[in-house]
Amino acid sequence: MRRTLTQSTRLFCGMIGLMFATERLGLAADYFLTIGGGYAPAGNQASLENNVLFFQRVLDEKKLDQTHNDVYFADGTSDGSDLQVMDLQSVPKANRLMAEFFGNQDSLGLSYRNHRVPNVRGSTRPDNIRNWFDQVGSTMMSGDRLLLFVTAHGNKSADSEDPYNTTIATWNNSSIKMREFVDLLDGLPAGVNVVAIMVQCHSGGFAKLIYNGGDPDQGLSSQQRCAFFATVHDRPAAGCTPEVDESSYVEYSTYFWAALSGRLRTGDPIQLPDYNHDGVVSFDEAHAYTILTADTIDLPIKTSGEFLSQYSKFSDGDSKLLSNEEPYDVVLGLATKTQRAILEGLSEQLGLNGNDRLVDAWRALRDGRRRGRSRRRNEGPSSESLRRRIAGDLKRKWPQLENVVNPVSVELMTSRAEEFIAAIENHRDYKRYRELADRPSPDRAKQNVKYDRFLRVADNVLLAENLRRIGDAERIAQYEALVTAEAGSLVQ
Repeated sequence: MRRTLTQSTRLFCGMIGLMFATERLGLAADYFLTIGGGYAPAGNQASLENNVLFFQRVLDEKKLDQTHNDVYFADGTSDGSDLQVMDLQSVPKANRLMAEFFGNQDSLGLSYRNHRVPNVRGSTRPDNIRNWFDQVGSTMMSGDRLLLFVTAHGNKSADSEDPYNTTIATWNNSSIKMREFVDLLDGLPAGVNVVAIMVQCHSGGFAKLIYNGGDPDQGLSSQQRCAFFATVHDRPAAGCTPEVDESSYVEYSTYFWAALSGRLRTGDPIQLPDYNHDGVVSFDEAHAYTILTADTIDLPIKTSGEFLSQYSKFSDGDSKLLSNEEPYDVVLGLATKTQRAILEGLSEQLGLNGNDRLVDAWRALRDGRRRGRSRRRNEGPSSESLRRRIAGDLKRKWPQLENVVNPVSVELMTSRAEEFIAAIENHRDYKRYRELADRPSPDRAKQNVKYDRFLRVADNVLLAENLRRIGDAERIAQYEALVTAEAGSLVQ
């Protein structure tokens, strides 16, 4: 009898062990790692803090398991005033008008405080990031996923011979270069999947993270990695501002997380960009939504585009390959549903039509600066000329305004504030000045980059087809695996 019980016990324990093993294999864990903030207080803007808070809200709203959720931000747990904040509405109106017409608006309303990111693990010093990979990353198991969000500053490579070795700027004027960061990823256990969203300036250099050592010559990493970047390796990114008003933010992660959550930073709902109508918004669709919606200088890229730039090519006399000047209907016929949404949406925004729109977009991009100069002619009085006129008239009334710290100027900002405000706002040119000053000015760079975005997406459609026509089965399988990873979502 004792022998039977022992066998039953062993059988029961074995079944329990199998259940736990099966559960562990079936329910791989998500690990979240956020690297955020600036390199010093003067470079640690409020928008970087709010980017982290927005991401954390998205994770909460999606009810994701955050057992493994580590945040490194600026100076970490220090009590120092490390965050740069600007709130113009906190400055009295008379002072704002005095600065606008008679002084300088730079740094108006600027202050510093300690950041308010909760539960930070530490500062972004490189040693802390290295320790995370040693202490936490090393405990991950095959099938686990690392979701990495970098919202910081970044710099271009200091080595002209290695232009893609760009950096993440970290606390105390330190940095982590692309190649070092790839070494950290290389040290993760086999079978760990990585999804990265990086929005720092020159972030596109990190697209090389799909290769061993960040070097295409060393081949594709065996680790499944995909990533999305605010811009290419040789351009700055939009977005860093000390402004506290989040409704004014226009940068990559604002749109990316809104697409995945269905809500803007302000909480207002958006129409979900489910371009392939499968009921789920993927990382790739969030990237597409950002390309379509973000009115910024950014040229967003992703890792599958990096892969195509290395392993595919355009026709160079080989009739079986496509050129980068194919008719638009050819491109559209080869595009995925998400790529079609981008191409059609940008065509509408840019007024592109007809079958020659790839060539038309290239010409428009080439000629953009010249057309921008011609449009600025004969526009009538500028806001600056009206500002000077209003200031000149008030100086005739109060000559002491030549110096904003003159006792009379100080009175006009304090005890005589209402009189001063009325004198400006009742000026005959003030209404028109306000209209011009508050109207978003045409930004040719933002317009040009939309042509860039259109052409880059079209190029990737054609390069993907050419990769298939080249016929390297291994490369095709690698590309398809990368595209599949990019089509993943926050909720596994």
